[in-house]
Amino acid sequence: MALDMASAETRPPVISPTGTVMKECPLCGSSNLQTVYRFQQFAVLKCQGCDGSWRSNMYSSGDITAMYTGDEYSQNPYFSYNVEEFKDAAQGRYANYIGALSAIASRVKVGKLLDVGCGSGAFMSVAQQRGWNVTGIELSPDLSQVSRRAVKAEVINAAFESVALPDESYDVVTMWDIIEHVLDPMFCLKKVERLLKPGGVALFCTPDEDSLLARAGLLLYRMSGGAVSYPALALHPTYHTYFFSRSGFKALIGKSGMQVVRCYSQEAFFEHSQLPSPVAKWGIWAIEKLSALADRRYEIVCLAQKPR
Repeated sequence: MALDMASAETRPPVISPTGTVMKECPLCGSSNLQTVYRFQQFAVLKCQGCDGSWRSNMYSSGDITAMYTGDEYSQNPYFSYNVEEFKDAAQGRYANYIGALSAIASRVKVGKLLDVGCGSGAFMSVAQQRGWNVTGIELSPDLSQVSRRAVKAEVINAAFESVALPDESYDVVTMWDIIEHVLDPMFCLKKVERLLKPGGVALFCTPDEDSLLARAGLLLYRMSGGAVSYPALALHPTYHTYFFSRSGFKALIGKSGMQVVRCYSQEAFFEHSQLPSPVAKWGIWAIEKLSALADRRYEIVCLAQKPR
């Protein structure tokens, strides 16, 4: 199906988590919406006001809980690395974590770090080795147990939105590939701001709709009239709720009361992706290497600081 740039009257309705029709952007309230992709299971809609995008048939909170507490999630190969062997088994991700921790340490002294969506504990382990007092939050009961055993630290098995934590109690809060999975990004950003001590730093990592890879996927989708859905569909997984551009996400962070102090791109690793062939994966690898020259790789890492 061809890319639909039709008027508001012919666009598919946006369904909210409560099942009602959203006629306005859930991020900024604008009614200037556009359908960017029409995949088989969902469409991707974009706000022309704030540049945010989201899936048309939005999940409920029950759907989110079911997705991230089941065996399919906890047994995903992404979490299969033994944290003791992580440095050698996942060299790219390890390098990303070290780079992020160095960027954080340039802004705030080593102290208390909260990792939201800590998975099997890989990032917490790396941070702990560099002196941080780490705590994790993880929705999956199985992965919570894995990370507790691996890191020997407190891991709260709960949804970030519902867990009660004292305000201004952490020097750093990190969200690696989490903000695109939630139902209310602004609520989560404001909660992160409340949890940070004055001068504390938050780190957010999320895919970038303006990356060279995402733009290449959109170009193929448009040129084929929607017939070529890869890599666009793989870059918009069914379990993601929101899709952000770098500029739009930075603006969203600003509305939370934090100030963006640095934003850079990092390479995505597609060894566990839904891509149909090794050829496609090699093609993406090549695009990512080219993207590095312009700092437009697939994922953005944004560091935000709470005013002192």
